[in-house]
Amino acid sequence: MRVRVTKETTAYWNYAVQTFKEGQELTGDLAELLADNAPAESIEVLEDDRPAQPEPDADAGQGEGGEPPAELDIEGTAKEVLAWVGDDPDRAAEALEAEQAKDSPRSTLVKTLQKIADAEDAE
Repeated sequence: MRVRVTKETTAYWNYAVQTFKEGQELTGDLAELLADNAPAESIEVLEDDRPAQPEPDADAGQGEGGEPPAELDIEGTAKEVLAWVGDDPDRAAEALEAEQAKDSPRSTLVKTLQKIADAEDAE
């Protein structure tokens, strides 16, 4: 991966906010981070050696007829987990328990699941 900075931009890299000046060329993981996250007008991709990604399927993570799958796939994307949970506090509690049991739970997903699970207590 190789990118050129076309407009000064900042990004969080190596535990600090870094400033990248116009004209800088960057490679590797840093280039990939900027290509994926920096404003489009700030980065020009010169070389993208990542494998081609398939087009996202509108029904990804969905069962028949656009319904969430019957079983929880905690290794799926946060979007897929939340589609499975819907607004069901019991499913949220189940997904929360499974997510927290992982070595690296996704903090944003944990917070969202906690809110849904706590909704039952508020009623």
